[in-house]
Amino acid sequence: LWMKKEIELNNIRSIHHIGDLSYAQGASHVWDQWLDMLTVFSTRVPLMVGVGNHEYDHTAGGENGKDPSGVLTPGGFSPRWGNFGTDSNGECGVPIAKRFIMPQNGNGVFWYSFSSGNVRTIMLSSEHDLSPGSRQHTWLEMELSSIDRTVTPWVILEAHRPMYNNEDIPKNTKVGIGMRNEFEDLLYNYGVDLFISGHYHSYMRSCAGLYKGICDNGGPVHITVGTAGAELDDAPLLNTRWGEKYIAQWGYGRITSFSNNKLLWEFVSDSSDGEVEDAITIFK
Repeated sequence: LWMKKEIELNNIRSIHHIGDLSYAQGASHVWDQWLDMLTVFSTRVPLMVGVGNHEYDHTAGGENGKDPSGVLTPGGFSPRWGNFGTDSNGECGVPIAKRFIMPQNGNGVFWYSFSSGNVRTIMLSSEHDLSPGSRQHTWLEMELSSIDRTVTPWVILEAHRPMYNNEDIPKNTKVGIGMRNEFEDLLYNYGVDLFISGHYHSYMRSCAGLYKGICDNGGPVHITVGTAGAELDDAPLLNTRWGEKYIAQWGYGRITSFSNNKLLWEFVSDSSDGEVEDAITIFK
């Protein structure tokens, strides 16, 4: 109901769900039930989705063209620093690829980009290789280099897993560091404004300009908003220099672009009557 209210009260243009969608994990009827729940808003504004570990991750069965993302290895992406297991329970990206059609300028539902007003959004797959020379990294750099910042001055990247999060879960922290090593330089080089992710079932906002673990260093604001409805996290927090806000309650993010020079990010709680629990304004 919160998304329906956002459409009616704030005239929102699109809704983004960055992975871990239905948690069907191989049960087709759960996909059907989940999609029925969304019709209240998905029939009125575009629903832009990304792939998460619960839609894609597998360790076998992807060979011989069975992987809809085009990966040829049986187990998908398995970096030495990763914890990419069998979280899709055999889905291997097939149900999400068959149920959603996203802009066809990248790799289907797995990575793509689109513009809305003066904002360019790039959806990535953290479940696929993003190292230099990889298919996705090459596409991302080409996409970033081709953006006309006079038309879309705001650039937002979205991926299921975050580069930065201050929950003390070592295996996930290791993945974030691996992702930074793969493509954080691109965010810096091309002046990305926001990096939005999920995966952790909590809300976290970093300091401004985060790059190489240093605030005010030319990078984007990093935001984790994995609070759409799954059980919330209850993990201890790391003592970091860059974690500015942490909230463990259900809610969603809201972006308002006021102009080419001013953009507002808000975290709206759905457990406290829609109050804004955190906000940051970015100026150019």
